[in-house]
Amino acid sequence: MMRRFFLALSAVLLTVMMLLPTAEAAKGDIALPTVEIGEGMSVTRALEGRHSAREYSDKALTAQQLSKILWAANGINRPETEGRVNPAAHGKYFVDVYALTADGIYLYAPKEHELKLVVEGDYRSTMGGQQFARTAPLNLVYVTQVGSMRNSPHGNGGMMQARYVGVTVGAMIQSVALVLEAEGLGGCVRGSFDAEAFAKAAQLDDNQRVFLSQAIGVVK
Repeated sequence: MMRRFFLALSAVLLTVMMLLPTAEAAKGDIALPTVEIGEGMSVTRALEGRHSAREYSDKALTAQQLSKILWAANGINRPETEGRVNPAAHGKYFVDVYALTADGIYLYAPKEHELKLVVEGDYRSTMGGQQFARTAPLNLVYVTQVGSMRNSPHGNGGMMQARYVGVTVGAMIQSVALVLEAEGLGGCVRGSFDAEAFAKAAQLDDNQRVFLSQAIGVVK
């Protein structure tokens, strides 16, 4: 009798589990694997080889490569304080990183180390007229929060924020570039793209401004 009870209970639990949607199916988000940190190319070697690349193969990025790229762009390297890989003035993180793939537009969430789905569909056409960017497996778009430093006690908020954004995005781009070199990938920083079209597709609000983009792919 006890055996029949447990069998019936197991059947009920299995049915419930089958009816419940998985987190990925429900949200459409992408959970990135833990970044593998170990021996590899030295920083000086990566700096020596760093260059812009505009020709990519059709080969897709691996999950670990994608994880390293997003972590280098805006990830957390000190979990105890939630400090980021790249510097931010006064500890104010006012630059978000969006990722464009053939599947959709995603917002990188540093705390969860996930790509949060913003909208499904291929919107790489917003990356402008250069074909390599429109077909690259990954485009990163750096978006700043306007007014984050407006009430800063350290001088003119608008002027200071412009400086801080430039420093932060520059550090992000270089961190990504070093990972690309170490992973045998290529990338190109771009300012010539349809920022307005991207902002509309990514559903940005009036407090957000598109700053720069970075096309990424496997070098031919």
